[in-house]
Amino acid sequence: MAKILKDLFLAMLNATLILVALCLVLLLLLVGKVNSLSDSFAEHLNVVGPLTQSVQDTGSEIAALRTDLAALRSQSQDLSSATMARIDARVTQMEERLQGMQNSMQDLRDAPRTLLNDAIDRAADQAVLGVARLRGCVPGEAPEQLPGS
Repeated sequence: MAKILKDLFLAMLNATLILVALCLVLLLLLVGKVNSLSDSFAEHLNVVGPLTQSVQDTGSEIAALRTDLAALRSQSQDLSSATMARIDARVTQMEERLQGMQNSMQDLRDAPRTLLNDAIDRAADQAVLGVARLRGCVPGEAPEQLPGS
């Protein structure tokens, strides 16, 4: 009786260690996937950086243009008010488009965080579904008689 209990205990210990090893391997795979996703998002953020600088430079140029127009208006009375109104309207349109670009850039900067969170959530859901499928496994029914007996 003691030998049977010892063998049963060793079998349970062996099965537990195998399950722990399997969980560790799955965890390592999940961590590797998350790391590769975060690296990919970091690379995409590097692309956004120069675009942000370009938008900021364009904003500076528009501000300088508005300053030049104000100086031109004060120095020269030869320009008609209709011409100045058209120029002011164009500068205003450019500023509005620039503001839209800045908003889009902010959305791009925020997108990797959202995408990374979604990817982690999906990976966790897949892991839970995989474990649930494994948990639902049951041994098949044993035949009533072995062949050849």
